[in-house]
Amino acid sequence: MTTNAFAFEQTLTNKTKKDVLAGKILEMIFTGLLRDGDQLPSERELGNMFGVSRETVRSALAIVAAYGLISVAHGAKTRVNRNEELLKRCIELLPELGAIEVNNYDVHTVFDSRKVIEAAIARNAARNIDRVGLEALRKLLDQQQQLFNEPVHFQLSDKNFHKLISEYAGNEILLKYTEDLYSYGLNFRRLVMQMEGSIERSYREHEAIYSALEAHDPDRAEQAMLAHIESVYCTTVEAMQGNA
Repeated sequence: MTTNAFAFEQTLTNKTKKDVLAGKILEMIFTGLLRDGDQLPSERELGNMFGVSRETVRSALAIVAAYGLISVAHGAKTRVNRNEELLKRCIELLPELGAIEVNNYDVHTVFDSRKVIEAAIARNAARNIDRVGLEALRKLLDQQQQLFNEPVHFQLSDKNFHKLISEYAGNEILLKYTEDLYSYGLNFRRLVMQMEGSIERSYREHEAIYSALEAHDPDRAEQAMLAHIESVYCTTVEAMQGNA
């Protein structure tokens, strides 16, 4: 099975890798995963994160920069430009971005749904995942181990970790649902990621999921995923209540 993070989108749209990556970055900005002033990972880090070349990353960033949503300067870090005027102008050019809806559901409903969907994903992925997929997950985990003090970069890697597992479930509907649900509560997840020890805890939970997938054990994979989603749920609710 192809584990490239772009395989599903390219099958549906026949877009180039740079177009798909540009779309992912735009989606991250629109959903609030990336905020105004956020510093993007380097071209090398983004390439490793999404399994593409630096040239592809550079081309994708150029597309997003053309919409004014990031600032790219030679010798400087790439930063996000996110405000209502820019988002509105971008929607006029790309109407499909206006269909992105997040944070419109009750937190308990969302995480109840995540448990059902991601439990099924974990079970199927444990049966289907191959050496290439495990190597891709291992690479992401090695990256995450270095990001305990980088909440923005960790969240980008976290999203890709969950998406890669979802692709191995072999069910396009489940993949779509889990991506939509992941977008819920990102503002509060940012608060959680800034709490001491929270990133390391998520990383350890990811390791448990990986171990179960590596063993091709559906029961263990389901339980590890459920434990992770429950942990995310509890910390998200705590952050929401603290911010009320």
